[in-house]
Amino acid sequence: MPAELTWSPDVPVLTDGVVTLRGHRSSDLGRIVEMATDPEMIRWTRVPTPYGRGDAEQFAFDDIPRGWDEGTGMGWAIEHGGRYVGNVDIRGAGAIVDIGFALHPDARGLGVMQRSVRLAVDHAFGVGKRAVRWQAAVGNLPSLRVAHTCGFTLDAVVRDGLEIGDAICDVWVGTLRAGDSPDPKTTWHASTFETERFRLRPLAEKDDERIRDTLDDPVSRKYLFERPVPLTLEHAAAERLRKWWTAARGETCTWVVADLATDTYLGDITLLDIDEVTGAEAGFYTHPDARGSGVLAEAFPAVVDHAFGVMGLRRLTMFAAVSNTGSKSLAQSAGFREFGTQQLAASSAGVFEDLIGFELLRD
Repeated sequence: MPAELTWSPDVPVLTDGVVTLRGHRSSDLGRIVEMATDPEMIRWTRVPTPYGRGDAEQFAFDDIPRGWDEGTGMGWAIEHGGRYVGNVDIRGAGAIVDIGFALHPDARGLGVMQRSVRLAVDHAFGVGKRAVRWQAAVGNLPSLRVAHTCGFTLDAVVRDGLEIGDAICDVWVGTLRAGDSPDPKTTWHASTFETERFRLRPLAEKDDERIRDTLDDPVSRKYLFERPVPLTLEHAAAERLRKWWTAARGETCTWVVADLATDTYLGDITLLDIDEVTGAEAGFYTHPDARGSGVLAEAFPAVVDHAFGVMGLRRLTMFAAVSNTGSKSLAQSAGFREFGTQQLAASSAGVFEDLIGFELLRD
């Protein structure tokens, strides 16, 4: 095959001055294979495994051209810095289409895909498409970040919506309509800051085992509702994934309280039901081996300050079962005041008891 063969000169070339979408070339094939055999690509997509040069040729010079010729798809190679770095394609013949994208490992983290998706979506709307749907396997955080940044409404989590290899997995689903703003629809709070002893950062996959230890601990279980027994690593991962999704939707924000030197998970603090009027509700857990070391005593006031000073919230609430002396003491030491009691609204070790409400106003 000639070194610079391009299947067709008719693919519209799109550029924003930083990235360029163009037709595939034979010189792209080696990097297509590198991308397709990357572990993250295999983990999150339906790319064939094993994948060789013949597969790349079929994709670039058969599958993509057929979509353009038959009007069922629009696919581009992404060029950045003078070389091929990935693909983006719009799939479907009707007014509602789907988007897919993939990036070579050495181009990740540079904002390339957000630019590419915007170019592809703008072209799709320009030729009459009315809505673009995005979906990704639950846990594909880079794809979720792209969809959020590009203005997709994060619609739902769909059970058993995608087959990858031999596995059926849940999917995140979002939509962008013609005429929608290309800006994020929600504020995704994912900040990192430090106290004297701790780093407060977003949840990471490496935290799953210690999340499981925390949630499965008898002290934690006393005040938790409907947790499975035993609580497995898969349950802990599901908790993390749920918090990633609700954070992206602007509903929650969770910080891991991590050791400053080792970055080990020691507990986490979550703001729930974030709202510009009612504020947010605070909740927290501490890992069993970190209790008694002042983790929350130092980290929780820092989160309160961050919520008011950086996030701009005007009100925080907390709720604690009447027997939960630790949570009540933490609320009071952080300046919260008791504002009411919900009778028998808490279940502690299976026993119903009153739930005490605490609040703190920014002003």
